[in-house]
Amino acid sequence: MEQVPLPSAGLEPAWNADPLPFMQGLRPLSPFAPSAPPVPPALLFQPAFPDLPGPAADLRVPVLVATGTGRASPRFGQGLLASRQRAGRMYEVACVQVNSLFELEARCRPQAPRLLLVDIALMAPESVASLDGLRRRFPATDWLLGWEAPSPQGLDAALRSQARGSVEWAASAEQLAQSLDAVLAGTLGFPGPVVQALYLCVLRAKASGGRPASGGATPALRLTAREDEVLSLMHRDMTNKQIAERLGISVNTVKKHLAHVFAKQGPHSRRWHLV
Repeated sequence: MEQVPLPSAGLEPAWNADPLPFMQGLRPLSPFAPSAPPVPPALLFQPAFPDLPGPAADLRVPVLVATGTGRASPRFGQGLLASRQRAGRMYEVACVQVNSLFELEARCRPQAPRLLLVDIALMAPESVASLDGLRRRFPATDWLLGWEAPSPQGLDAALRSQARGSVEWAASAEQLAQSLDAVLAGTLGFPGPVVQALYLCVLRAKASGGRPASGGATPALRLTAREDEVLSLMHRDMTNKQIAERLGISVNTVKKHLAHVFAKQGPHSRRWHLV
């Protein structure tokens, strides 16, 4: 059978390409060195379609922000929010106002949000049963707490709700996106001082035999408005002098308010609050 030669123009395999480009940049061998063996053709093969990174997937992550009735709209607002960590990821932020966690469950049921930012005002101690039920019904939802500033009540609520992060209501969209990115990545979206305070809170509970910390939400209700304000500023890592300048009072007055707070919240309170 006669073999018909095929035209060869344009059909040369890749391993027939000139190997010189692959050798550029290499130091020439010494004339006294033994000759190198020929390079196997397979090593010169270059794929015709290299694996190039494709465009990032356009992910949509539902986020529900639940505030108590009467709460002013958060500064960061609602709508689409771009991730600061992954290109193409968008957070679909929706805001609702509810009176209780029972109402929140009805709002979560239609979309089962991936991330849930809950107002601390909804986390009253008497709502523990509703809180446990809500977590069981939406096990894939990660929680964050929304508050004005860290406080003993907020730390207690963070532990009870198993929150993964926190966001201040005055936070910008940039700060919200950073917290959401951290939680979605499996880390914590709390500021450093809050993480330290939470750790000390856990140590305190362990020292008391696992019982609820006596410095939790209930004692915080007995603080005066000024004492709570001073304590909140201290949780923001401000010194006594900075707190005094912020509130227009003397440093001694700040120390007096903190002494009253520590006295009201038990003998371990001072170590708990020093973050």
